[in-house]
Amino acid sequence: MKSTEPTIGQALRERRGYHGWTLADVSNKTGISKSTLSKIENDLISPSYQSILQLCAGLGIEIGDLVSPSQNRSEDWKRLSGRRSISHRQSGLTMGDDNFTYTYLCTDIAHKRIVPMVIEVRANSLNDVGGLWSHVGEEFLYVLDGTVELHTEAYEPTKLSAGDSAYFDSTMGHAYLATGDKPVKLLVTCSSATPNLAQTLREVLMERLEGRSPK
Repeated sequence: MKSTEPTIGQALRERRGYHGWTLADVSNKTGISKSTLSKIENDLISPSYQSILQLCAGLGIEIGDLVSPSQNRSEDWKRLSGRRSISHRQSGLTMGDDNFTYTYLCTDIAHKRIVPMVIEVRANSLNDVGGLWSHVGEEFLYVLDGTVELHTEAYEPTKLSAGDSAYFDSTMGHAYLATGDKPVKLLVTCSSATPNLAQTLREVLMERLEGRSPK
């Protein structure tokens, strides 16, 4: 019986169409030639493990967004379906601007209900960050280094130092601010039953970062 599961090529083509990217756009983002991308999308070739990693890194997606566990049973792919991931020295997908650096950890597992990240905060005022932010789910933060000022719309601002932590509803407007010239480093986890939570959070973050970019 022929499998009804989407192929990697179909998943890539649908994601490219959703974002309005051309093959040239994806080629520039990933370093994979347009001809190779076209062959992958049309299922004429199966991408190598390295090509999958390039696609995910370049497009800011997780491996599980392209690959279903049953599509390939080689040794390279078996370890992708075991729901275990390790990030060494906070390595991961990084996004940021002058005010924040977000490093998403353990990005090779898709559809996580908990999204861990390390955030370096350099912003000192709400004007820097465009006001309070909100998104789906709940949020936990643990201060790794420095002192952060936590702003939430239902509570007075609170200062938290290294070793302090907080847990709150992420649908409530909130913001992290550094209290001095030194950046603050936070371990933050966001949780929700929302499908593709990591991708949702990245898209929200990208919109906010682009919205604050100088014109």
